[in-house]
Amino acid sequence: MLVQNNEKLNPWYITGLADSEGNFSINYNAKSEKVTASFKITQNEDSLNVLYSLKEFFGCGHINIDNRLTKGFKFVISNKKDLLEKIIPHFEKYPLVGSKYLDYLDFKNSVLLMQNSNTANLKLILSHKKCMNKARSFEERWSYLKNKEFNLNPEWIQGFIDGEGTFQANIINKKSGGINVNFTLEIAQHSRDVFVLKAIIDYLGIGYLKPKYDLASLDEVQNARSVSRAVFNQHREIVKFIDKYPLFTRKQLDYTDWKEMVSLKESNKHKTEEGQSRIIHLKLNMNRGRILNSNLFSTDDKVDICNSED
Repeated sequence: MLVQNNEKLNPWYITGLADSEGNFSINYNAKSEKVTASFKITQNEDSLNVLYSLKEFFGCGHINIDNRLTKGFKFVISNKKDLLEKIIPHFEKYPLVGSKYLDYLDFKNSVLLMQNSNTANLKLILSHKKCMNKARSFEERWSYLKNKEFNLNPEWIQGFIDGEGTFQANIINKKSGGINVNFTLEIAQHSRDVFVLKAIIDYLGIGYLKPKYDLASLDEVQNARSVSRAVFNQHREIVKFIDKYPLFTRKQLDYTDWKEMVSLKESNKHKTEEGQSRIIHLKLNMNRGRILNSNLFSTDDKVDICNSED
C-alpha cells in the first residue's frame, strides 16, 4: 500500500531525505580509465511514490531496482549534465546537515573535474574517491560536526524523519489487568553523527539521546553503540509537528496508526477490552508488521523501471 500525499516536495525536505537515505558516489573503471559519478536515494517498494516525486522535482533521473530480495528501489542520476545543472545547484542552495556533506564536497569537486579529461584531473578525482563514504574516518565526521553551527529547517527535519524515524508503541501488561502504552518517536543515526540528533532535540525543545554518553569525548562516542537514537516521548508535540509537516513515505501510515493509538489512550479507551484489542491490532500491523502483512503490487506489472544509465 502506497501512502498518498499530493503535496509537492519542499527542497529542504529533499535535503533531509538525502541526509538520511542519499548517496554520492564516484566510480572508476581501471581498464577503460573511465570515471563516472552518481547521486541516488533509496526507498522500499511501498514508498516508491517519493522516488517518483523526486524525479518530477529534478526533471531527470531514473528509478531502478536496487535490491530484488528486499524490494528496494533507487532514484538515481548519473548524467554529468544533470549532476552539474540540477544536483550540485540544489545542494549548494540547500546544503546537507550531517557529515555526508563532506562526501558531497568530494563528489562535487570530482564532477567539476570531470569536465576536463586529463591525467592530472583523474588523479585528483581518485584522491577524492579514496576519502568518501565508508573510507571517511569516524573521527573526521565526528570532528566536523562537533565544530558545526546547526541551523535546522523544519522541512529538513520532516525529510530526515521520513528516512530515519520510527513511531513506537510499547505495550505493557499490568499485573492488575489491562494494559498501559508508552508512545515514542525515535530517530536513529550512526553515532559518529550524533550531533545531528542533538541538533534536532535542541530545535524541537523535547527528547533525549539514547544511550547517554559525553558527546564531546571522541573515545566515549566511539565506544558507545554504533547507532544512537533521539527519543521523543512527548507525543502531543510530535503530533503537532507531523500534522503540520506530514510524511511522504510509508511512515505516514505508521504515524496515522500511532496517532490513533495515542488518541485511544488519551480518551482512556485503552482501559476497555475493545480499545486494548484495537491498540494491539494497530501495533502488530505497523512498521515491519505493515511490510510483512501488506499485499503489495507486482513491480513487474505496474512500475516503470529503467535499467539503463542516464
